[in-house]
Amino acid sequence: MLSPAAFAAAALTPQGPGASALPEALEEGLRSPQAEKRRVCVSRLALEGSLPAWRLVLGALRDREPEVADEAELSLSLISEERAWRELIGRNGLQHEDEWVRLRCVGALGRGSLPVDAGVLTRAVDPRAVELSRVALAMLERIQASGRLTGDLSAAARALARWIDARGPGELRAGALLALQRLDFFEAQPRAERALIDRDAVVRLAAVLFFARTTEQEGLDIARRMLADPDGRVRAACIDVLRTIDSRASILALIEHMQSEPRSRLRWEILGWLRARSGQEHGFDPQPWREWAQTVQGRLVTGVDAARRGPLGQSSVAFAGLTVVSDRIAFLIDLSGSLWQAKVGDKTRKQIVDEQLRAVLKALPEGTRFNVIPYTGTPLPWERQLVASTPANITRAITDFERCHQSGRGNFYDAARLAMEDPEVDTICVLTDGVPTGGRRWNMDLMVEVLEEHHRLRRVAIDSVLVDSPRRQRAAWARLAERTGGRCIQVETAAPPRDPSQAADKDSPGPRAGRGGA
Repeated sequence: MLSPAAFAAAALTPQGPGASALPEALEEGLRSPQAEKRRVCVSRLALEGSLPAWRLVLGALRDREPEVADEAELSLSLISEERAWRELIGRNGLQHEDEWVRLRCVGALGRGSLPVDAGVLTRAVDPRAVELSRVALAMLERIQASGRLTGDLSAAARALARWIDARGPGELRAGALLALQRLDFFEAQPRAERALIDRDAVVRLAAVLFFARTTEQEGLDIARRMLADPDGRVRAACIDVLRTIDSRASILALIEHMQSEPRSRLRWEILGWLRARSGQEHGFDPQPWREWAQTVQGRLVTGVDAARRGPLGQSSVAFAGLTVVSDRIAFLIDLSGSLWQAKVGDKTRKQIVDEQLRAVLKALPEGTRFNVIPYTGTPLPWERQLVASTPANITRAITDFERCHQSGRGNFYDAARLAMEDPEVDTICVLTDGVPTGGRRWNMDLMVEVLEEHHRLRRVAIDSVLVDSPRRQRAAWARLAERTGGRCIQVETAAPPRDPSQAADKDSPGPRAGRGGA
C-alpha cells in the first residue's frame, strides 16, 4: 500500500502522452479512511491550484479530522486567483451553515494576500456567534492594516459603531472598538473614552489598547490611570503598555505599582522586566529601583527588547520542574495514550504526574486559587472555576485526579479555551507530550496564531512542560509561551523531574515571554 505522500505524488504524476495532473485522483484520495492521506491530498490540491482543486480544498473544511480541516484552512489562504478567492465567501464558504466552516474561512481571508470587501466581514459578525464575530473583527483589523480592505468602508464603520453602542457581548464590542479605530478614528475616539468606564472588563481592556495606539503621552496617562482597575486582565494590559513605552515615567509607574499589585504573577512580571532592562538584581523593595530609574536618560538602550521579560523569579513551588508564580492558576494535564503506555522504571507516567501534582498543590501558598483540568478528546474539569487552596480542596483535587483513568486523544485546544473562560485565571500550566491529536485543532502553528489572537483580549499566560516532546513541536510551544507571556521547558523521562521543593527553573526560565497583541 502506498504511503499518503507517495499516493499524492503518484496522483499528480501524468500517466501518459499529453496527460496532465488533474484533481480527480486527489478527490478520490480525500475519501480515504486515513486522515494523513486526506491531509496530504489537500496540500497537493493547493499546489495544483485550479478552480476545481480549490473547491475540493474548501470542501475539506468539513472533514471530521482536525489535521485535514486545519490543512485546508491554511491552504486556502494561499489562493492567488480571484475566482477561487470568491468561493471563500460563497455558500460553501462564509455562507455555510456550519459555524466552524465559516470560522475557518474568515481565518483564511485574514491570512491571504488578495483584497477583501469590508462588507464580507461585517456581515459575518453575529452576536449569537461570539467566537466567529471576534475573529471576523480581528481579521478586519488585520486586513485593513495590510491595505487589503476594499468596498464601502463608511458603511462598515457605521456597523462597527452600532455594535460598540449596543449592549452586546463584551468581546464583540471590544473587537468592534479596535476595528473602528482602524477605519474611522474620530468615530472611535469618543467611544473609547466611554469604554474606559464600561462595566465589562474586556471593553475596558480594549480601550487601554486603543489609547496605546495613539500618542505616547496619552497611552502613558491612560495606562497609569487604569492600573487601578479592579480586573487583573485590564491591569495586565496596562503593564504591557508601560513596558512598551519604556520611558522614565513609565518605569516609575511600574515600580510604584509593583508594591500594590494584588496578583503575584503580575508582580513577578514587573520585577523580571525591571531586572532584564536594568541589569540590576534588586528585589521588591522599590527604593533601589527608584534610584536606578532616576539615572535613565531618554529611552534605555540595553539590547533587550522592551516587549520582552526577564526570568519571573525564584519560587519554592514547582510543577514538574517549572516554578509556579501565579496565585490564579489552572493546571491542564494531557491524559492521552502516551501518559499510560510509557513507563519510567516501575511507574507509569501517570503515577509520576500524580506525585508531581500532589507536591505542587500541597505547596500552593495561602490565598491561591486553582483548578485541575485533565483532558483527553474532551476537557475533564475538576471544578467549573478556580477554588481556594484550602486543605480540603487540595485533598479532594489530589484524590479525584489520582482516581482519574480516562484515556484518549489529547485535545489541548478545547482544554485551553475552557480554562480561559474563567475570568480569574491568569495562568495556564499545561503538562503534555506536545502533540495535540483531538478536538477541532491539530496544527500547532495555527493553534499558536489563534490562541495569541484570543489572548489579546484575555491576558492569560500559557506555561508548558513538554514531556519527551518531538523536536518538531517544541518551537511552536515556545512561540505560544512567548506570545502569551508564559514559559516553556522540556522534560525527559529518562531523567525524572527534580524535587518540586527546589526552584527548578530559576536559572533556565525557558523562552523569554512577550505579550501577544495585534
